[in-house]
Amino acid sequence: MAQGEQSRLTQFQDQSHTGRNVERACFVGVGACLGLVSLVLFIQQQALSRQVRYEQKEIEELKDVIHNEQKGQIEELSQQVQQEQSISSYQLAGTFTLLASLITMFHMTSHLRRFHEPFIQRKILAILMMVPIYGITSFVSLVEPVLRGYVDIMKDFYEAYVIYQFLSFLIAVLGKGSNDRDAIVELLARHADHLKPPMKCLKCCFHRNPSESDKALADAVLLESQILAMQFVLVRPLTSLASFVVDMLDDGNPMPTWDPRYPRFYIVMVQNVSVFCAFTGLLKFYHAVHEDIEWCRPWPKFLCIKGVVFMTFWQGIAVSLLANTAENTSTADGEDFDPREWTAKVQDMLICVEMLFFSLAHFFTFPTDEWEQGYRPTESSTRFGDNIALGDFVSDVKFVVRSSRKSGQYQKYDEEIGDDPVGLTATPKPLESESTSAFGDEDGDLQLTVEDGELS
Repeated sequence: MAQGEQSRLTQFQDQSHTGRNVERACFVGVGACLGLVSLVLFIQQQALSRQVRYEQKEIEELKDVIHNEQKGQIEELSQQVQQEQSISSYQLAGTFTLLASLITMFHMTSHLRRFHEPFIQRKILAILMMVPIYGITSFVSLVEPVLRGYVDIMKDFYEAYVIYQFLSFLIAVLGKGSNDRDAIVELLARHADHLKPPMKCLKCCFHRNPSESDKALADAVLLESQILAMQFVLVRPLTSLASFVVDMLDDGNPMPTWDPRYPRFYIVMVQNVSVFCAFTGLLKFYHAVHEDIEWCRPWPKFLCIKGVVFMTFWQGIAVSLLANTAENTSTADGEDFDPREWTAKVQDMLICVEMLFFSLAHFFTFPTDEWEQGYRPTESSTRFGDNIALGDFVSDVKFVVRSSRKSGQYQKYDEEIGDDPVGLTATPKPLESESTSAFGDEDGDLQLTVEDGELS
């Protein structure tokens, strides 16, 4: 019996040991399965992460491609728009320049067909030629900016030449088509009381002391005007050459115009002083002789010359000042804003457009019939108000007002007479001794006169 219990105990221990082994095997199997599953999941996770990174990289590359394509399309579109704008501006400038040149050429041929005063009309032809030269050089500068420096020199040379030609034109008209300086001085001496003394700084250039006689003063004033105009003929080309040299030496870094540390500032200042002196000389000579040459309407001619030369000069300075206020800005395509380049383009465009109007102004201010034999100038006293009968209207209003006043005086006179219609007892109040009113202008044909109380 003890032996049986011992065997059962041994059997139980064996079963218990076997169970523990099975349990251990199960735990090991479960752990191995979990490890295998974890390994599979880790591998899948790494593969998925690699795929995600690859997809993200492709997305970034695609975004870069799209961005570059869009940027390229935007730049291309911007260039096309700028090109179209440039072509439009070129067409507009070219059209105005062509029309101005055609009008001027027709005007010049009209003078050549009626060349009655060659000494005077040669100077007119030189003045008229200024319009196509200004227009063509500005158009070339606008289309080909690399040629701007060269054509500007040519334009400035002719600009200075025209200033002196206009003074020579006035002198020729004053001398009645001759170049007799003594006759011109003799004519100026008649207006010695209107002549202003010349500048003292030019005293060394005068042949005689201006205070000696009227002729000496007239000769000094004439020489002063010629010197002031001639200095512009010399200074303007020199400043243009200096500006061209400065542009060649800037090494791609444009020098500012309004900075005293750079030479361009002093070039502009010298130009301003020279322009002022030339304008002073022309204006002084015009005021001295305008009565003697009034028949050829010198003032509109002077305004045309002043408009082409001086107005375009000051216009360029104004545009330059405007451009320098936006010097630190950028253009729409991200490029740096160059105020000098923008100023040059705007100035060239404006000159091309303005030359058409100056050619029309020249056509009316430099007519050919002024130099025909027997020419008589039209009356210059006619005003705009006379052309639209404004003077007639004012005279009619005055007539109505005066008539109303006279009616009131008659009514008051009747009240004073009262019941005495013949005025035997009443002392009549005398009316105005004489009053005249015209129905029309002051020189009208119809007049109503109240004289000594009677209407006639």
